Amino acid sequence: MDVGRELETPYAVPVAHMLLIYDRDAGKLVRQESYGSSDAAMRARFAAENEFSGHSEIEIVALVAESEEAARITHGRYFLGLSALAERMS
Repeated sequence: MDVGRELETPYAVPVAHMLLIYDRDAGKLVRQESYGSSDAAMRARFAAENEFSGHSEIEIVALVAESEEAARITHGRYFLGLSALAERMS
């Protein structure tokens, strides 16, 4: 799948269905994948939860946004390094 690819829906706005796997200890995104539907993204989330079972430092998130760019704005902590996030918060 293409990362961040915007997907057409029956709605007026393209929608991106994304899976993010974030390492809280390292402060970085481990994996980012795009899907054609919320159902597919949620199935991938459940599979990732099994894959990373026992790794409490790993956060697994399924997101729906207008675009990858919109997700980067609304969920910046997953995409920015710790120093960039701290700068953005000040």
